[in-house]
Amino acid sequence: MFTTKDTDHVTAAAEAAYEAFTATRTSRRARMLRAACSVLQRRASYFAPAAGAVAWGGWIYTEAWLTDPSWQEPVAYGATGILVGAVTGGAAVLGIRQPAAFPALYGGTVATGTLLWSSWQVIAPSLPGAAIGLVGAAAASFPFWGWLAKHRLDRDKLEAKAAKNAPPKAEVVLAPDDVAGALEATGTPGAALEQMLRHPDGSWTAILSLPVGVSPRDVASSALRVSRLEAALRLAPGWTLEVVDGGASHHLIVTARPPAPEVVVEFPTRHPLLDELEEWDPWQPLVAAIDIETGEEVYLHLLARAGILVAGLQRMGKSVLLSVVVAHLALTRARLILVDGKLVELSMWAPLCQHEDDFVGRDPLAFLAKLLEVQREIDRRYARLVKEGRTKAEPDDGWEPIAVIVDELATFIDIPDRKVRAQIISVLRDVLSRGPACLVPVLVASQKPQDDVIPSQIRDVCGQKVALATTTPEMTDTILGRGWAKKGANAHEFGENDKGRAVLLEDGSRPRKVQTFPFEPPERRLVIERARELWPDRPGARVPLPDIDDPDPRPEPPTPRGPGGGGGGGGGRPVLRAVPTYPDGSRIEENRLEMWQALEKAGPKGLTKGEAVRMGICNHHSTITPWLNQWLAQGWVEESGKRDRSVVFVLSAAQHTPVAEAPADSKENASCPASM
Repeated sequence: MFTTKDTDHVTAAAEAAYEAFTATRTSRRARMLRAACSVLQRRASYFAPAAGAVAWGGWIYTEAWLTDPSWQEPVAYGATGILVGAVTGGAAVLGIRQPAAFPALYGGTVATGTLLWSSWQVIAPSLPGAAIGLVGAAAASFPFWGWLAKHRLDRDKLEAKAAKNAPPKAEVVLAPDDVAGALEATGTPGAALEQMLRHPDGSWTAILSLPVGVSPRDVASSALRVSRLEAALRLAPGWTLEVVDGGASHHLIVTARPPAPEVVVEFPTRHPLLDELEEWDPWQPLVAAIDIETGEEVYLHLLARAGILVAGLQRMGKSVLLSVVVAHLALTRARLILVDGKLVELSMWAPLCQHEDDFVGRDPLAFLAKLLEVQREIDRRYARLVKEGRTKAEPDDGWEPIAVIVDELATFIDIPDRKVRAQIISVLRDVLSRGPACLVPVLVASQKPQDDVIPSQIRDVCGQKVALATTTPEMTDTILGRGWAKKGANAHEFGENDKGRAVLLEDGSRPRKVQTFPFEPPERRLVIERARELWPDRPGARVPLPDIDDPDPRPEPPTPRGPGGGGGGGGGRPVLRAVPTYPDGSRIEENRLEMWQALEKAGPKGLTKGEAVRMGICNHHSTITPWLNQWLAQGWVEESGKRDRSVVFVLSAAQHTPVAEAPADSKENASCPASM
C-alpha cells in the first residue's frame, strides 16, 4: 500500500538527488557550447554540400597558386560544372523519388559547386574570385536543400498517418529520452535530459536543461504548456504530472506520479477500549476514531496538548464521542468534574465522581464556582512548577488528574446575565489553556455551533477540534477556525446518514476526515461497573435534579360553606384558596397580588388607577396598564365607566375568584416594576 509516508520519502530522495546533481553540474558556457554542437549535429545534412564544395575548392585554389595551370583546365572545369549542374537541376525539377535520387542530387550539387569554383580559381586566383566561387557553391546547393526538405516533410506525414492508424496503447513505459522529445513536440526544442530518477512506487522525476533563451519558469507556469506536455508523454489514465522550475540552475524538473492505490477502510463495530477494561495510564492517548481515507487510528491527546472542542448538530454522534472520552478517563485515577446542561448525557457517569458536588447541572453560578475551584488548583500546581524550574508536569509528580467535561456549553454561555457570562468565558479560557500542562484536561462540547455559543476565546485555545456534521461553512469555521471550510474541512457536506463522521483538526496539522466508534449505553455500563470495581471508595456525585416533589400548584375546586360558616353542603361564599391563583388556576405573581385583592374588595364599585396609587399599591412613576390589559383580554376584568375622569375596573362577575388575604405589611413592601 502506498501511503503518505512513502510519498514523503520519495520526494525527499528526489530532492537529495537533485541537490547532488546541481552541485556537480557543468558551467553555463560549456552547456551553451554543447547545445550549439547538438543543433549543428541535427542539421549537418543541410551544410554537407557547402562543406564539400569549400573543401574541394580550397584544395584547387592552393594547387593554382603552387603550379602554373594551362588554359585547358578552366575550360574543362567549367564545361563539366555546367553539364553536371544541368543534370542536377533537371532531376530536381522532375522530382525523382527513387532511392537513387538522393546520391544523384547530392553528388551533382557538390560537383557543380566545386567545378565552378575551381574554374574561377584557375583563371583568377584572388579574393574576388574566391568570393564568387563561394556564392556559386551556395547557389548550387539550393536543389539539394529543396529535395531534402521535401523528403523530410513526406516522411513526417507518413509517420503521422501511421501513428494515427495505430491502436492506442493502454500504458506507456517511458524511456529516459522521451521527456526531452515530448518537450520538443510541444514547441520547446533543444532540451537535454540530465538525469532520470525512478522511484519504488513507479513514479519518476526527470531533470532537463533547457536551451538558451527558454526560461524554465515560463514553461512551469504555463498551464497550456504543461497540459500539452502531459498529452505528449501519453501517460496512463490516472497519472499526474508536476512541472517545477529548477531555480538558478536553469533546469526544468518534471515529475510523473501514478494514481494512489485505493484504500479499503473497514470500520470496527466495537471500541478497542472494551477489550481491555483495566486501569489506564492517563498519559496514554485515546483512540477516538478511524481515518476515512487511510484507515489509520486517530488519537486524542488529553494531557500532551491543549483542550478539546467537540461541536456539531444534534443526533450526529457528539454524545457518543463524549462518552468515549469519559470512559477512558474513568479507567484512570482522574477526578471527574462533569458539567451537563441537559443532565441526561453525563448523569450515568456521576457514580464515578470523587466528590458529591463534582456534577454541575443547569446552574451557571455553580459552574463558575467549580471553574474557580479548578483555577485555584491550577495556580497551586503552577507555583510548584515555578519553584522546581519546570514548565509542565511529569508522570512521577504524584498529582491527581482532574478532568473537566462540559456538555451543552450553550447552557452556561447563552444566558442573560452578561457579567456572569463574561466571567465564565474568562475562567474557562484560562483553565483550557493552562490545564493540560498540570494534569487538568478539559473537553468542551456543544450542539449549537454559533459564534455567540462558541466564542473565539474558547475555540482558539483548544488545540484539538472535532467538527461533526454542520449545515453551513460558517458553522464549520465557528468550530475549526476561520477559512478551514475552504481548505477541505467540509463538515457541512456530511448528511443525515453520516452519523459519527467528523473533521478532526489538530494544531500544526491538516484536517482529517474521521469516523468515530460506536459506544452504546450497554457498553458504557460495562465500563462503569469495571471502574467501580477498581475504585470502590468513590462515593459518587449528586445529580442536581429539578424539585419534582413540590405539590401541584393547581388548587382543588372550592367547596361552599355551610349555614354556620363551616364546611359542608348549602349555599354561601366559597372558601378561600390556600394558594392565590387566577381563575384559570395559574399562580398570581407576588407583585400583582395586591392589585387583584383590591379589585376583589372593591366589588361592583370597582377601582381606578388613582385609587390604587393612594392605597399604596403603585406609585405615580409606575404603571399597571399591562396587567389590566392582560386581565381584560382574559375576561377576568371589565371596564364599568369612569369616576373622576378615570376608568373604573371591576372583576368580571363570571370570573370573580377571591384570594387569600395578604400579610399586614405587604402594602409597605409592595412595588410595581417601573416598566411593565
